[in-house]
Amino acid sequence: MGPSLSSCGEHYWPGGARRHAALILTVILGVFWAVSSGWAQTIKARGERKVISRVDITYPKLAQQMRLRGTVKVSATVAPTGKVVKTELIGGSPVFVPYALNAVSLLKWEPGPKETTEIVEIDFVPSVRQ
Repeated sequence: MGPSLSSCGEHYWPGGARRHAALILTVILGVFWAVSSGWAQTIKARGERKVISRVDITYPKLAQQMRLRGTVKVSATVAPTGKVVKTELIGGSPVFVPYALNAVSLLKWEPGPKETTEIVEIDFVPSVRQ
């Protein structure tokens, strides 16, 4: 005897299709969560050169749970190749300092004729998801 449909109007999902649909939904929601969590932080660079590659900034889990906001200002010494050779904290929220210094050290600037000092400001804002 084969599967039957209930009389209350429920649909039959044959061969594990329900699990397959749940897996697809989970993947879609996971991608949305990953993309939306990256939108919270912004990098503003001021100086002689233009930033040519940006990085994802880690937002601390504890700060997310506490819904903390903060800004960190960093001075970056950039080699003629565009690579950061030194970072110095100018000021900012202590919770976010290590994350900001790490992100700035990974930025790449356009090449230039000499070493320059660039000022970078990173705003940390909790994402809207809970």
